[in-house]
Amino acid sequence: MPAHPFYPPDINLVDYVANTLGVSFLLSFFALATAAIIILTYFLLIWRHSTIPSQDKFLVGWFIFTGCIHFFLEGYFVYNHKTMPKMQDLGGQLWKEYAQADSRYMTMEPFVLCMETITAFAWGPLSYLTAWMIMVNSPHRHPTQILVSMGQLYGDVLYYATSIMEENYHGRSYSRPEPYYYWGYFIFLNAFWIVIPAGK
Repeated sequence: MPAHPFYPPDINLVDYVANTLGVSFLLSFFALATAAIIILTYFLLIWRHSTIPSQDKFLVGWFIFTGCIHFFLEGYFVYNHKTMPKMQDLGGQLWKEYAQADSRYMTMEPFVLCMETITAFAWGPLSYLTAWMIMVNSPHRHPTQILVSMGQLYGDVLYYATSIMEENYHGRSYSRPEPYYYWGYFIFLNAFWIVIPAGK
């Protein structure tokens, strides 16, 4: 019996400490934080930029939300990646819950660390800049929007591919066997960064 819930069971996690917050609390917090970002962005647009087209309002909301995910949540991971298995604050427990779908977040895996660093500190701030450019109808909004969207799309495709190839070629799965970890966390939660950028 491994001393941690992650897969494959033989990974060695130094100083691992189990979460003290329940799954329902963590998922509820994430859902409420997402709703708060969307609602605040919506009221900001009504208050300051009520005349922009509906599609642009959606894009502003998307880029604000994705900027928050990239810069704060993924930035937290990058900053704390060396000590993630023992983190007990809210951010650490959120990442330990997600990492049951992809244990590479617990092991300082080089690809994930590099991908998340670029995502947090390039696509995060550029997402906010893109949202602002859309609001002020900057002539530079479309090139910036394409750059960020392609970066997100490319990073997500590589993120999926490296994990799937590892399982197919080496028989090593980073996700727990329960379907909701793989299909819910790993596939569904990350698919937004393929579907939405591809459709913009």
